[in-house]
Amino acid sequence: MSATGSPGPAVEPFGPERLEAAAELLAARHRRDRGHEPALDEHHTTHAACLALLRQAWEDGARGAVALRGGAVAGYLLARTGEGQRGRHCWTRPEDAAYAPDEGPVVLQRLYTELSGPWVEDGRLHHYTVTPAADLSCWLGLGFAHEQVHALLTVPGGAGEDRPPSGVRRAVPSDIDALEPLVGLINAAHAAPPVFAFTDQPMWDILRSGHLELLSDPEVAYWIAEGSGAVDAFLVMRPVPVEESSLVKPRGSVELLLASTAPHARRSGAATRLTRWALADAARRGFTVCASDWRAANPLSSVFWPRRGFRPAAYRLHRILDPRLTGPEHVPGP
Repeated sequence: MSATGSPGPAVEPFGPERLEAAAELLAARHRRDRGHEPALDEHHTTHAACLALLRQAWEDGARGAVALRGGAVAGYLLARTGEGQRGRHCWTRPEDAAYAPDEGPVVLQRLYTELSGPWVEDGRLHHYTVTPAADLSCWLGLGFAHEQVHALLTVPGGAGEDRPPSGVRRAVPSDIDALEPLVGLINAAHAAPPVFAFTDQPMWDILRSGHLELLSDPEVAYWIAEGSGAVDAFLVMRPVPVEESSLVKPRGSVELLLASTAPHARRSGAATRLTRWALADAARRGFTVCASDWRAANPLSSVFWPRRGFRPAAYRLHRILDPRLTGPEHVPGP
């Protein structure tokens, strides 16, 4: 029984026979989200598009539970399990959770309550979810915390300069040595306080080759700002591939994939000039929406990108449970 005395929805395992009804809820939720953020992809307001997402999720191994009221689907919650750098974890993507509008987000809390016990019994103490901004409070109330911000920006239109400002140019593969002092700055910022994100050695090892690949891709706009004989900042813009478009990354958008400013050039205006030019160039290439994301705890990113006009559309949240829960000293309550 709920606190008001009315019975809550019944909870059952999610099976493939629920995909059609779940897609209806997901499409309705995305229509709601587009009401808050019109830059989101209209494609996913349709039942067919959402059904395709959920079928793929099922094929990828997403499993979970469904809430039923009077035989109708009132909500669902799925998660994919994994190992590796993030430990033993469960991961809920934006398409993996939705609820009927007349139920409200409390139904997701009920489903998480049912599913999280078995996750912990399986030693999965890291729980991740990527939630639309409108449902943020639901997950914060369950003990999740901000990890990543997924944001969108409406690319400014109108006539502008037809060439980069002084000191800004398109980088080429031969610039890799000059870029070397900057390519590890993002990883370093994530590892440092107050972010404290663990980055294993392979992620450091592929930095140079990864940047070389971007520098060699004709579809990628890799811009650098130079001053005093050194690279002050770089910014990478990449068209979002069709196969990478999602509920939070619209089809046909451009992604601000990477950006960093050398410590000596911070507060010099180099990053602002570089960003302004990269967006103007994206507009000339026909892009109207730019997607990006950053660590919520990164004090530089969390100030700089909203000031440039990026609006949070979704959040990746993380909940870390006490490892003693799986040890012999833990005595479950009645």
